[in-house]
Amino acid sequence: MSAAHACKLIVAGASPGFFAGPEQVHLVFTTYARGEAVEAQGEISTAMPPRTLVWVVEVHATAINWNHSVPPGYQPPARPYTDYSVVLNARTGQASDQGECRCWPLLLSKAGTVVSLPAHC
Repeated sequence: MSAAHACKLIVAGASPGFFAGPEQVHLVFTTYARGEAVEAQGEISTAMPPRTLVWVVEVHATAINWNHSVPPGYQPPARPYTDYSVVLNARTGQASDQGECRCWPLLLSKAGTVVSLPAHC
């Protein structure tokens, strides 16, 4: 799949309001073992075999409105998260390993050549 297709799967496929004011998208085409460690800022899980071809997609927006489960007593940050990243299987489009933070831009260049696209791909 192309970078534009991967971008659209994430940005256009998000529920309404998930990305408030999307501004920029960065992507890198790599293998799972390299890309997931960058997306997770150091950690790597076993969601896919290490050599699986993936797109790491990073979206920067005014705010990320992700209504996901959290542990009891969780307090959201005073300022909303502005960045969302996900590892996307380049063959199937299946997403794994996703997160939100205030960490734009991730060091995606450690995993491969970075592709930058406008917010709406």
